[in-house]
This record gives sequence, C-alpha cells and structure tokens, in this order.
Amino acid sequence: MTSASAPSHLRAASASATILEFLRTPRSGRVIATFARSCYLALDGRIVAVVSTELHNGPLNLVVTPAPPFSRLSIGASASSTAHRVQVADAWDIVLDGAIAWDPVLGSIDRAAHDTLHTHLQTLTDLIVAEAPLGGLARASVEQAGTVLTPLERSASLGLTDLFSGLRRANRSQVARGAHTLAGLGPGLTPSGDDLLVGCLLALAALSYVDGASVREAIASSARHRTTQISTAYLDAAARGEASEAWHRLVAAMSTSDVVRVIGVARQVLAAGETSGSDMLGGFVLAARALLGAPDATAFAYPAGVLRAP
Repeated sequence: MTSASAPSHLRAASASATILEFLRTPRSGRVIATFARSCYLALDGRIVAVVSTELHNGPLNLVVTPAPPFSRLSIGASASSTAHRVQVADAWDIVLDGAIAWDPVLGSIDRAAHDTLHTHLQTLTDLIVAEAPLGGLARASVEQAGTVLTPLERSASLGLTDLFSGLRRANRSQVARGAHTLAGLGPGLTPSGDDLLVGCLLALAALSYVDGASVREAIASSARHRTTQISTAYLDAAARGEASEAWHRLVAAMSTSDVVRVIGVARQVLAAGETSGSDMLGGFVLAARALLGAPDATAFAYPAGVLRAP
C-alpha cells in the first residue's frame, strides 16, 4: 500500500504508443519493482513502467504527473487497467485520456553518413573510456578493459568474442551463442550483459540498411529465458527497434557531422541507471563496428588475447 499522503489522482502526460495500444484492453497484474522515480507493473505478462516526468519517454514508459511516492509502493500490490485508466494499489488512479502517444520506434542513421559514422564510433569509445562508471561491461565491449579483467568482464569474454565475430560474419548461430553467454550476466533487474545486448539490438535497428533481421531475432530469442522479467521486456522492445528518447536523439545526431552534438546526447544515454546506459552504449559501439567493418586491423583485441576474435 501507499501512504495516506500519496496522490489519489494522477494524469498520464505521455506514453509509449505500444503501451497505450496494449492498455486498450482491460488488464490485471501487480507491482513487481519500485524505485525513487518509477515502478514496474506486470499486467497480463507485459511490463509497464510508470515513471515521473523527469525520466521522459521510453519503450515501456507511462509518464505520469504529479510524481507519486513510488518507493512507498509495496511489491506485489495489485494493479489493473481499462482503456481509460490504470489503478495501482487501490490508491493511484492514473487517467489515460489525453495522454500523448509517443512513437518509440528508433529512426535510422542516414546511409550517407557512413564515412562520418566511424569517427562518431571512435568518439563514443573515447567517451566510454573517460566517463563510463566502473562495474559494468562498457569498457570491455569497446576493447578498453584493463590489463586485469574484472570477474564480470572475464565471465563475459567469450560471449563478447562470439557476439562481435558473429555480427561481423552474419553468423546467426555464433551471435546466438554470444547472446546466450551474456544474457543475465551481472547483478540487478537489468544485468550488464542484457543492457549490452539491448545496445546491440539498437545498433541493428539504427543501421537499417544492414540486413540484421535474422541476428536480431537470434539475440532476443537466446536471451529471453535467461534473465529477469523486466530485462526481457527491454530486450524484446529493442528487438522491435524501440528505444528511449535519448537514443532517438543520439541516432539523429549520428547522421550529422556534429561531434559536439553526438557527445552531448551520448552523455544523456550514459546517465541512465548505474551502468545500464554505459553498457547499452558499449553494446551499440560493438555491434556497429562489427556490422560496418572496423577500420583498424585489430578489430577486437583484448589483454593477453583473452577476447581476440579469430
């Protein structure tokens, strides 16, 4: 239950068009996770993220105002919805009428920007090295792991090799093997391995002129049953090419020659979660380099050859 001071009437300011369409049919479920600025509902097997306006739009998001005291909500509290409202814990009545339907489907990087894209990928690599928080897989995914790998990086090493090499060769089985190794790897509701795979899927969506449909499905299907319910929802959304607002801005920036713009938006991506944003960005760079062909001779070299692709 929420406290007596929790607002009883909320308004959905905006929401993923995918989520609004799902909520057109009456649903029921429960609260499965709460954070300071959001909570997650499982409604008839689908994940809906109820978030404050400062978290903006995302593929699972229902953005509400005013912000309720999310952290006071009890895990397991009931939730239900109709075409017009979402009821949470018999305390929050979220009105859906008037919500702006936001399209979560990621745009494409302009094919004409191919030459500039390599420069942007190096810029993103440098940014990850300089600013990614410790504890995730971001640096390992861009070949900048330390001389001594962390336990997480070592556990991910073969998966990263398979993923990169499989994407580079359009080898579906190798991509699936890499995704299987990485799925669920690391702590939290969205483990680092999953976040990295989300970034890979977004690269495949943004580089729409590269035929990646087969490997997108290979990644999603290999990871689907090896991780958390919430992480699976983000993987499935990324497999459909759905991403948050920050990712939309980053993909748009990468179609330009404006390096300053790319850095500014990439920092917004990095800011997501503790390591989620950086891990996703690392996965994006890994996949894009594999798909486009890394311009350097050592396409995937790691300390002591631990992760060297054949």
